Amino acid sequence: MRDRVGRFELARGGTLFLDEVADVPVHLQVKLLRVLQERSFERVGESEPRETNARIIAATNVDLRRAVAAGRFREDLFYRLRVVPIELPPLRQRAEDIEPLARTLLARVGARAGRALRLSPDALRALLRYAWPGNVRELENALEYALAVCRGQTLLPEDLPPEIAGDRASRGPDGAPAPSAQAAGGEPHEPPERKQILAALEAARWRRDQAARALGMSRTTLWRKMREHGLHRPSREG
Repeated sequence: MRDRVGRFELARGGTLFLDEVADVPVHLQVKLLRVLQERSFERVGESEPRETNARIIAATNVDLRRAVAAGRFREDLFYRLRVVPIELPPLRQRAEDIEPLARTLLARVGARAGRALRLSPDALRALLRYAWPGNVRELENALEYALAVCRGQTLLPEDLPPEIAGDRASRGPDGAPAPSAQAAGGEPHEPPERKQILAALEAARWRRDQAARALGMSRTTLWRKMREHGLHRPSREG
């Protein structure tokens, strides 16, 4: 019905960022390699090649050498992409970056929700104590979670995901479980993962692709976990 411009064509004269390149299926890795080698491509349904001069930046948190050894990533594509490698240490090794990143990300997620929030000193200390196995994406997801549950203008430790806030988020001053941590009618406490996924979905207005990026997982993994936890988009009335 109409032409659609692809990513390589849109990036002509600019930069194309391939995030999580290790997740590209092997059969598509062949096509990607061909484009990078020949600097040309063909639109779907066309036989006329089109040139591209886009600069390619690829990122992944997977050890591509191990992926190559395991047969999950093509060796020729690995070396084609690995022209100027940049090794970024994990966030746990860059504690001095946590505070400026947290403030920047909080401003970003707050702007999307139309809210201006600030970190309390205790919440910031909780962020600094955490090891951040999911790096910056986990940090952004934690702040989106906190934005969804925070009722004021200042994020407190109890607004953070339980694994980050620690016992302070689930216990009162006397050491007993806080009322907010108990389900109504004495039901078991909601699993932290379910709360985290639900908060990300609500922050993304149930757009699964955005929620998956915030959670640092693929859309397929998010869909599977939604089914496991019985999470469904609320139906619209009217």
